[in-house]
Amino acid sequence: MILQQYGIYFSYAALCFLLMVILKYLLNFRANKVYSAEAELSGGNIAVGLRRSGAQLGLAIALLGALSGSSAETLVSDLLLTAGYGALAIGFILSTLYIADRAVLPGVRNLEELKNNNIAVGIVEFGMLIATGIIAYASILGEQGGVLSSVVHFAAGQAILILLTLVFEKVVTRKVAFIPAIAAGEIASGIYLSGKLIAYSLILKSAIIGETHAITVTDKAMEFLTFAFVGMLFLYMFELLLDKFIITSTTVTEILSDNKIVQSLQLSACKVGIALILSAGIL
Repeated sequence: MILQQYGIYFSYAALCFLLMVILKYLLNFRANKVYSAEAELSGGNIAVGLRRSGAQLGLAIALLGALSGSSAETLVSDLLLTAGYGALAIGFILSTLYIADRAVLPGVRNLEELKNNNIAVGIVEFGMLIATGIIAYASILGEQGGVLSSVVHFAAGQAILILLTLVFEKVVTRKVAFIPAIAAGEIASGIYLSGKLIAYSLILKSAIIGETHAITVTDKAMEFLTFAFVGMLFLYMFELLLDKFIITSTTVTEILSDNKIVQSLQLSACKVGIALILSAGIL
């Protein structure tokens, strides 16, 4: 029985490995328009490495949604079902890269910046891909109507994530040249935005998989938006407290304008931690 259980564990890990290999070649194909991913990675390009790491880890997080859901009657059927959702997760990852190259950092040519080893851009893409994995996990785990339901939940989650990010960028650019700073390779700004993306996705995860008593599509949409709004409100309140009490020697504006990497990392980690607690324990 123990050997059989180990065999099952190995089967799912092998499936995840296979999907990661497939994703690797798809990412290589997509990057070939601008650079050779293998050559850049072999040459120590950290920015490309961050993008690739985020994609692979994001895929693994998304697969947890399939593994955590209800199982099929047989191992083979369950592996096939998981493989199907894994293929869907790969589609989510690739679509996110397309969106990130245009919407998350408007005016920045992401692939060109990655080729030039712009670590700040690489960090933002890492955060966006982890956020995608979290939303994909929730979309697959929380599905009630199969693939179509997962796609709808994912699209809604991603749309709100991007909208929140664009609003944040508009607000912060009143005080700091935020997007130009990331384009210029300022790591503190990249870390700060990456942390925001992950924190937002954790709140959206709870909104997607939260218990629902709604029957109609309209009621479900309203319940989802309510969960998301309340979660973001709580997160914003705690962010204000973190900005005041975690880093007392400087301000967020100074952290971003002066490229203070250590303080940005500390604040971002705390905000992700708060979002994690909110998503797991409150919402």
